[in-house]
Amino acid sequence: MSTRRFIQVLIVVLALGLVSSAGATSSGTNGRIVFTSRTRDGQSDLYSIGQDGTSLRRLTTTVHIEQAPDWSPDGTKIAYERVLGGGDHWRIWVMNADGSAQSALTPESTYADDNTPAWSPDGSRVAFASTRGGTWNLWMINADGTGLHSLGTTFAYEPSWSPDGTQLAFSGLSGIGVVNADGSNPHFISGPGGSPSAPSWSPDGSHIVFARNNSAGYPGDLYLAAPDGSAETQLTSGGFRNAQPRWSPDGTKIVFQRYDVAADQWNLWTIGTDGLNPQQITSSGNNLGPSWGTSQVIPEPDASPPDAPHIDIYAPTGDGIYFPGQGTVVYYVCSSTVSAIVSCEGDLPIFAPVDVSTAGPHTFTVRAVDLDGRTATKTVTYEVLDITPPTIDLRTPSNGATYDLGADAKVDYSCSDPGGSGVIFCGGDLPSGAPLDTSWAGLHRFSVTAADKAGHVTETHLTYTVVDRSPPRVVIHSPLVDHDYSLGATWSTNYYCWSPGNFHVVSCNGTVPSGDPLDTAGIGPHVFAVTATDENGKTTTASIPYRVIYLFNGFDSPVDTGGNLDGAKAGDGIAVKFSLNGDHGLKVVTQTTWRPATCGDWIPTGPAGPADARLSYIPSTDRYREIVASSSSWKGSCRLLRFDLEDGTHPEVRVHFK
Repeated sequence: MSTRRFIQVLIVVLALGLVSSAGATSSGTNGRIVFTSRTRDGQSDLYSIGQDGTSLRRLTTTVHIEQAPDWSPDGTKIAYERVLGGGDHWRIWVMNADGSAQSALTPESTYADDNTPAWSPDGSRVAFASTRGGTWNLWMINADGTGLHSLGTTFAYEPSWSPDGTQLAFSGLSGIGVVNADGSNPHFISGPGGSPSAPSWSPDGSHIVFARNNSAGYPGDLYLAAPDGSAETQLTSGGFRNAQPRWSPDGTKIVFQRYDVAADQWNLWTIGTDGLNPQQITSSGNNLGPSWGTSQVIPEPDASPPDAPHIDIYAPTGDGIYFPGQGTVVYYVCSSTVSAIVSCEGDLPIFAPVDVSTAGPHTFTVRAVDLDGRTATKTVTYEVLDITPPTIDLRTPSNGATYDLGADAKVDYSCSDPGGSGVIFCGGDLPSGAPLDTSWAGLHRFSVTAADKAGHVTETHLTYTVVDRSPPRVVIHSPLVDHDYSLGATWSTNYYCWSPGNFHVVSCNGTVPSGDPLDTAGIGPHVFAVTATDENGKTTTASIPYRVIYLFNGFDSPVDTGGNLDGAKAGDGIAVKFSLNGDHGLKVVTQTTWRPATCGDWIPTGPAGPADARLSYIPSTDRYREIVASSSSWKGSCRLLRFDLEDGTHPEVRVHFK
């Protein structure tokens, strides 16, 4: 056993720390006392002894540190705390009264310690102190190992049951406290004075015994108080260092440990509840943490230690946590209490680097053989932390890349976690292999995220640009498509050129410059064209057809504004006058036709035929006058009189003959 660990235990005991046992039992017959001895055979083992100091028996022979024992109420079992040195964690164990059937009660933990067990008065549960909550608190577990749960967040250790099983006394930062067995109503009862610790409830429930430090901070005297902290009375005197008091089952005595300064060791003593008749019951070794039970049976444990070689693996430690690149070296020891060790070989030799090359769980095994051929194997499991985030190889798109609008490109990326725990997620804005978005020109963003099994996340964000290399565009606002403009009218052209890819447009030339007047000097169809050229030499030409026509404002009276002539006499010449805003010659009318139609809705009822017409121009009134012959046979009918003008328009008069 490690000397350093014993020194630590002794220091904790001297400070009234966390290595004591607490546990009030039901009132009964005084039996054997179980305790820890740290010097016998160089071990920290559990022993039991008669109340008169006779029939000493060793109960454990392991290489572990066992201490803080507590008797079960029926005297058949002992709960205790146990640890293997070298960075292991304390757990609560249970064994029979003779040391047989040793088994762990609390589950293994890679970070927490369990200390100072205390049996419930009915033997169904064990209370203990643990750091499973991050600091020392009281916890509870059933005697069969089920039902592990915390009793709250109050800093507490060294529990001791009330005999009715409804409350627990404990040591805390503010002194001796009491809490209900369900963890409710924690409160402190001890008064002022030296730091108190190690409470123990009397079998009849009327008193709690505990120890206080002296003025120098060392263990001092024992005290009795009522469960509410009142009537505190000093039990011991004489300037001795006394600690870890426990009641006898019948409630008449208290067993405790007393420090012998001259011998530099602790021994067990008993004293009456009136402070009289102190008696020493052990005389050699460091004997600590007594518990007084009801068992009258003198155990006869197997005196022979286990025959197989014993293996201690100090590095890597079981359930240890290591970092990649950590420089820890392998160290282990093989020993035997009955023979010589002839072979002690691990997966790696002593002082070789611990394998931390890959993240995740690892095993390390040591095999031992003694001189008589007995063998032993021990394997520990340790974890190498994954501290390296996964990597992303994003090949397409690449950061800052340029792609043509509509380009056929495929997304391409992968994730890896070399030496790590492995990639559990690798995804981007689009899956690898999907078409890259080049559907619109401009700046695009793309991201990929990778996560490994250790929870590390890596993100890659980049941008790429999609450019439109298509030819430049031409937008013409004036002239309008297929629009009619009056002869000689003044209209400004309006157009511009642009590049979808934001390339420089080196020229944008129309029939006339944008803003100049539109050509309306001649009648008939016209085409207005604009040609754009960009810096890449690509060109686009846009053309707008339009028409220039005479300024025709309708027919003069007797034709009404709706183009109707009612009451015309069949057989007479029909005189029609109109203006075209000036004299444009007598060829402005290229043809005049008559066409029969219904009188109600003017639906043509036959083909059009040429009319006999004579055109003239009257300068004084700026009017064209055309006389069109009619037939007397048209009496009572309706006809459409159409004038086909030189500019391509076709004004029409609806004539109703009387």
